[in-house]
Amino acid sequence: MESTIPVRPSPRGDPQRILRVGHRGAAGHAPENTIAAIRRGVSLGVDFVELDVQRTGDGLLVVMHDKLVDRTTDGTGLVSEMTWGELQLLDAGNGERVPCLEEALAAANGYAGAMLEVKTPGIGQAVHRAVRASAFSGQVIYASFLHAEILEIRKIDPLARTMALMECVPVSGATLARDADATLVGLSLDFATAEFIAALHDAGLEVFLYTVNDPRLIHCAIELGADGVISDYPERIPKIRPN
Repeated sequence: MESTIPVRPSPRGDPQRILRVGHRGAAGHAPENTIAAIRRGVSLGVDFVELDVQRTGDGLLVVMHDKLVDRTTDGTGLVSEMTWGELQLLDAGNGERVPCLEEALAAANGYAGAMLEVKTPGIGQAVHRAVRASAFSGQVIYASFLHAEILEIRKIDPLARTMALMECVPVSGATLARDADATLVGLSLDFATAEFIAALHDAGLEVFLYTVNDPRLIHCAIELGADGVISDYPERIPKIRPN
């Protein structure tokens, strides 16, 4: 395994570079999936901000992880049944508001790439269109546990970078990601093994491990061969792979 790591190109062309991804912006430092969290992630030197995307009842793409607003705001109800105007009345923490996708991209533009997780079925292509229509100039990774969504994105944009998210190691190995036509895999550290990561690398896939906060586990993720690490505390991720 160690012999394969140095020869693998990273997205920035440096095989020793570890990509730092701020989970939900930088959820360890600011209310998750808010403009404040994105700006905090940028200030901490992330390569990407990871953001969750859903659609409101009136069709607007917004940045929110849960189907319900109950946990992260002072409101109640399903995102999919609320209007944009209703969402704007909610406090998402410390006076922050739930941002729309366009606002979130604007906050990161020029400072970091965007890793956009498609949270609900049927919005993958809409997320892609929204990014293309925006002024966002950074790298974009479209991620989802709903592999049909990233497959649809690749159908309309063969050059798109897409991430097949997995909670565990599938019986089919790397085949599941290849079937989704993904270019990257996001894997839970709890189930990651050096052997599976090596198999994904052999299949030409970059591998990111999530959501890793403890510095000891971040080191473990890097030792396993991860190309990038997703964390609520992205400043804890070393920029260079230790020798």
